[in-house]
Amino acid sequence: MKALWGGRFKKEMHPLLKEFSYSLNVDWELFDAEIAVDIAWAKMLGHIGIITQDESAKLVNGLKAISKELQPVDPNAPFEDVHTLIQTHLEKKIGNVAKKIHTGRSRNDLVVTSTRIYLKQKISEIDAALKKTETALLHTAQKAGDGIVAGVTHLRKAQPILLAHHLLAYVAMLDEDRSRLNDLLKRVDVLPLGSAALAGSSLPIDQKFLAKELSFSKIAGNSLAAVSDRGFLTEFLSDLAILWVHLSRLSEDFILWNSEFFNYVEIDDAFATGSSLMPQKKNPDVFELIRGRTGSIFGHLQALLTVQKGLPLSYNRDLQEDKPAVFDAARKTKLALEILSETLSTISFNKEAFKKSVAEDHLFSTDLLEYLVRKKVPFSEAHETVGKIVRHAEEAGKNLSQLPVKIWQQFSEYFESDVLDLFKPETSVEAKKTKGSTNPTFVKAERTKWEKALK
Repeated sequence: MKALWGGRFKKEMHPLLKEFSYSLNVDWELFDAEIAVDIAWAKMLGHIGIITQDESAKLVNGLKAISKELQPVDPNAPFEDVHTLIQTHLEKKIGNVAKKIHTGRSRNDLVVTSTRIYLKQKISEIDAALKKTETALLHTAQKAGDGIVAGVTHLRKAQPILLAHHLLAYVAMLDEDRSRLNDLLKRVDVLPLGSAALAGSSLPIDQKFLAKELSFSKIAGNSLAAVSDRGFLTEFLSDLAILWVHLSRLSEDFILWNSEFFNYVEIDDAFATGSSLMPQKKNPDVFELIRGRTGSIFGHLQALLTVQKGLPLSYNRDLQEDKPAVFDAARKTKLALEILSETLSTISFNKEAFKKSVAEDHLFSTDLLEYLVRKKVPFSEAHETVGKIVRHAEEAGKNLSQLPVKIWQQFSEYFESDVLDLFKPETSVEAKKTKGSTNPTFVKAERTKWEKALK
């Protein structure tokens, strides 16, 4: 195998350096993108007359042939990188004319172009998987129906909410993640070809032709930035890190809800595992693995930031380390979303557990507070009054709803017999008036909105 360089060297590369520096085991994922770039480049070279139309056609046909022959790519083949793999097989296929494919370009602008094409495809795939996950969450919210549970803050019971409202919160978060990724496309959709190694090319490279062939809407305005900046990859990993925060939080909720302490949800057998020791166990592995793999995604982002932090312009071999992080994060994200969608679609609910969760009167303390505020009691005074009543009930060993009206009136003259009507979960959620709240009417409207948006 001949390298794409070497005329300047007297010695062959040391075997250890080959092992240390060869990257085909990683960058084989760029094979399809690389073939697309090579075909466009061959057409362009013929278009500008640097090579003949016949040579251009031979290159294009040869590239199409090896694209089929080398699928799937062997990542352990003894080639320096995906560029060398293609070049070597192309020369075997069509002879010396293959040596003209690299005219006017560098691996520097070639690899970043292939990476951008790869990333546009991965963003599209992840967007589709995210949409599927949003849809699964929406259907899960529909299954939850009008079920009311104890919403928590600090993992302590706070106020009654519709479980559907809780689930739709994650639909909103994931939709923002989709928005971030799609916004990134504007910065990925920039053609670096023509930048060559760092300074551009003196040949009449037709970048507009290339941009059209490869579906890029813009051409890089600075050749140094084009070949050496990896901000677009860093942004991709940053967007994925935020997405995985949301996936991890969602997973934590389902892990808790699946526990005996909450008992809200039952996971389908096909998406759970057991214990090698305890026969009774049924574990929420999908959610735990997502929660655990979030750390890997965070690590990839940190690694890429660190690789870039001290690099002088322009290209440095350090940037070879950008791809392992990006490829692994893209794979893990797509797979996690796919398995999460399937898991969510089979979730079932224990609505008796919902009722038990809202059986405590303390959950209605904020409703009591707002009851007094509606009667023009200053907020801080009302807050203190309700706090004193809660303490009194605890010390008396009674529920708030068991206290007679005369006791309530000992704490505030504004309490009347209707105060006892507040201790109903349905009354609490239906009383909410603000947009985006857990009021069933608003939650239904939110479900309808997402149904239309996700069609």
